[in-house]
Amino acid sequence: MIVATHHLYLIDFFFLGDQLIHPFIRGREYIRSHLLEFIGSKQAQSGVLWGSKEPGCLICTSGGRHGKKAGYSDELVSDGTWWYFGQGQAGDQDVKNSANAKLASEERSVLLFTSREPTSKELAAGSGYGKRFAFQGCFNVSGHEFITPTSGPRANDRLVRFRLVPADGDADFEGAGTADFSTEALLVMRKELTDQNHSPTKMTALREYRKRSDKVHIYALTRAKEVCEGCHSPAPFFGINGRGFLEVHHMTRLADDGPDAPSNVAALCPNCHRRAHCSQDRVSFNQAVQDFVANLESSMESHPAATSSYGEKSKG
Repeated sequence: MIVATHHLYLIDFFFLGDQLIHPFIRGREYIRSHLLEFIGSKQAQSGVLWGSKEPGCLICTSGGRHGKKAGYSDELVSDGTWWYFGQGQAGDQDVKNSANAKLASEERSVLLFTSREPTSKELAAGSGYGKRFAFQGCFNVSGHEFITPTSGPRANDRLVRFRLVPADGDADFEGAGTADFSTEALLVMRKELTDQNHSPTKMTALREYRKRSDKVHIYALTRAKEVCEGCHSPAPFFGINGRGFLEVHHMTRLADDGPDAPSNVAALCPNCHRRAHCSQDRVSFNQAVQDFVANLESSMESHPAATSSYGEKSKG
């Protein structure tokens, strides 16, 4: 159920569209308590929020008066990505700052909200003095860079800004998987992904970001060999590409999109995928899936073919 009060929305269920990962609707406004309740936090400051209920995501708020007065502000780019400035109101910003470090790690998805002050009409209607937060979408971090303003209150300060790329939720990536389930083929794919594992400080072109995202999805689906890595049952049906249908789940992020390490992704049947996001036991279930995938990855790491030359089948 969605309850509207003075154009602010409280949502009391997780089932939203196909992704079922968060209750927020793009373009709608919420009050701060709704954000804190979802993520499980009691943080008093705005900016970057995190909590125990949803460890796979950060909530980032944009818009406040400070950035504008300082001569810089977050920015929506024409390709749909965002530039989001880091935390730190004086002097050089440090990526070791708790909030900045969480963004720089690229390990969590970002729920982005823009904020505004209430209007006089809203105040007269008794809706409260708290800021309104409009949901802009779910994103992943794809690198960061440092810039130094030449004017304004932050002139000559070294500021960090993060690139946020829309998480399109391509969990059912069409055409993914390969007919070659051999260990050698899988090890070649794994080696390629490991070699391409970029430093978080490196800015990644959007096309390259999508290309790496596709590759990690193909890898997970190939590793599963049409068997769910959650319940260990065969895929429930065949997709239009003729292969067992599974969905790719990112175990350390809220959104199932973007590049990731091979050990952080699992191929799940639709039922297990919903369980991983929405069930009461999702924390323990995700841990069980992580343990299973860790064992798979460990066995591949120690496989004799892994120590030989990749790209060539072992002789013998």
